[in-house]
Formats: sequence, C-alpha cells, structure tokens
Amino acid sequence: MTTIGENLYWQKTDVYEVGKMVTLFKRISLFSILLAASHTASASLIVNGSFEQLSFTDNSNEQGQVFNTNLADFADKNGAWDVFYNLPGWQTSYGNGIELQKNVVTSSQDGDYHVELDSHISGSSNSMMTQIIDSLVIGQNYLLEFYYMPRTHSNDDNGINVYWHDANVSFDHSMQAQHVANGNRSSIPNWQLESVSFTASATEMALSFASVGRQNTLGGLVDNVSLIAVSEPPAIALALSAAAIFGFRRRQKSKIKE
Repeated sequence: MTTIGENLYWQKTDVYEVGKMVTLFKRISLFSILLAASHTASASLIVNGSFEQLSFTDNSNEQGQVFNTNLADFADKNGAWDVFYNLPGWQTSYGNGIELQKNVVTSSQDGDYHVELDSHISGSSNSMMTQIIDSLVIGQNYLLEFYYMPRTHSNDDNGINVYWHDANVSFDHSMQAQHVANGNRSSIPNWQLESVSFTASATEMALSFASVGRQNTLGGLVDNVSLIAVSEPPAIALALSAAAIFGFRRRQKSKIKE
C-alpha cells in the first residue's frame, strides 16, 4: 500500500520528470530550428536560376535567332522576347533554343525574366536546356525547386519534363523524366511551385528542362530554378524526440509497477 508521503514523493518526481522533458523538447526544437535555418540558408547550386543574368563571364555576346536582339539589350526593354542558343549557365541541348521573355505573356515569378522552351521558331519548336552541376557528393540528396506556368488553355500543350543524369552520359530520348510539370492555364492560372528530390550518382550531373506536348511555339513557362543539398540532420532531431518519449514512458510504466 502506498502511503501519502510516497504519493507526494512520486508527484514531485513526476513534476520534475515532466520539467526535464519540457526542457529536452525545447532543446530539440531549437536544434531543429537551427538545422532548418541552415538548410534554408543553403546557397543554390544553379547558375542564373531566375534568368536575370544578361552577360557571360567571358564577355562573349549572344544574339537572338528571331529578332537578332543582343542579350544585354533586354535590360533596356519594357517588353521583349527572343530565342537564344545559350544563356548564362544554360545551353540548348536539343531543339531550336531557349526563348527568353520579359513582360510578354505574364510577369516573371522572380525578377524580370523567365523562359519558354516551346521556342518560337518554325519546325520542331520543342527544345531542351541543360546546366551541368559539378562538385556534387555521390549519394547526397538534392532538392530542386522551380516555378511553372502553362501558357495556353489547351491540354497536352504546356508540358515541361525534368531530367537528371550523369553529365558524362549523353542524353537519350528514351531516358525517363524525373519530374513532369503539366497543365493548362485554366487549371493553373498563376505561377506554381514544383519540387522534386534527386540523388547524385556522379560528381557532375546534368539538369535539363524540356518542352513536351504540341509543338506550336506556345508552351510551359519556367522561372526561379534552385537546387540545394538536403541535409539529413533533421531526422536526428526526430530520433531524439522519439527516444525521449520512449524513455519517459518506460520510466512511467516502471513507477506504476512499483
């Protein structure tokens, strides 16, 4: 039989244990917040992800294929578009080129510029742009985020496929897309965030965006591309929380048996 004194002792002990649990959870929560902050602060590995750069590091010049617009001249225009074979950080890997737009169909999600890959050149207008990401860690997970908007109200007309493969392996049309963004302007009237996780199988990986669907020079729009390494430590915080709860419950069960 438990005495009043013993009950008071266990009540005080429970209060003490709960206090320790609260302190532990506060520390774990702070740890998780700090980890999340470091994750958020990770710099994107993408060069020119929002297509705002209008000059190349080697000072080379790029002329548009439709209007012969000098890439650098886009900064002086209120609204413009042209198709370029190369943009800073990006190159055409198949098709006619990358259509850079400024206030043509819509305003950009980030900055002044975005791209369309159903490029405005007669013939096979669906194109693909690629960026080589180097200094990756094999086996490391990476999070890709970008914004997508369909241009037309038609189905099978605005698709964007995302490919991720070893940069030393040439792209093959039989490769499976790692992610597909697709829709029409009626279902997706505004910029929509798209996210997908990748694992690096090589230190250099090729990231590609390709237009798919009807080839009519009107397709999906892309902006604000980012790629960051995904850290695993947040799982540690979850494990610590689970261990703390399990330990607390075991102590409580032990007291009940006593």
